[in-house]
Amino acid sequence: MQTLDNSKPGFIAHIAPRTVVLKILMAGSYATPIRIIHPIDVDLITWSFFGFSERQISDPSCLLVLSCQEERTFFSIPSIVVRTHICDQHIVLSSTPIHLSHAEMSCIAKAIVSSLKPEILTNFDALIPILSADLDAILQDCATGDFTVRISDRTDIWVVNGLDFVPDCVIVRLLNGYACSSIESVRFHAARRATITLTTSVPMSDQSVSRVILSGNGRYVAARVIGAM
Repeated sequence: MQTLDNSKPGFIAHIAPRTVVLKILMAGSYATPIRIIHPIDVDLITWSFFGFSERQISDPSCLLVLSCQEERTFFSIPSIVVRTHICDQHIVLSSTPIHLSHAEMSCIAKAIVSSLKPEILTNFDALIPILSADLDAILQDCATGDFTVRISDRTDIWVVNGLDFVPDCVIVRLLNGYACSSIESVRFHAARRATITLTTSVPMSDQSVSRVILSGNGRYVAARVIGAM
């Protein structure tokens, strides 16, 4: 049985009806979060350490993205208990919201895009208003990247070249913002350069989609949409 570590403050950086971004200040080290054990209806979506580099530690923190089943849970709970690999950590939630830096928001965006699954798409939608600029930064990587997407005659089927993992979800950059969709089926085609055919749950056209992020199995890539086949 793990023992409960001393309480630490947790600062809410963003709150939505069923999704919250939490920042826990660290003293240079912190145990790896595994799951939320109290309240029982709160789940850990993803997490990331922030403030560490190869040369120095500057204002280190642990950033958590949490979800809950009841719409108003995060507006009323005073604390949570995080199970880590060495102890159970009691986090007292501050009533004063904080703002995250651009670098912290970028860290959150990469963490959640890496961990995106169909069952958390609703939570991702709740974060899009604060992550749009950081998603744009991720998509800048596709300007000179090797990954491209072509749309077939059916707008819900996309052909991807060069991908070496199986994606679960696709995030699309539309003319008026972002949308995300689960991927319903995947087919591999063995050739000199491997291609994957994806069937999405939301039809898209090359006129409305300019760039996409494919996510799955803890990985993601940004890709250019180069038109219909």
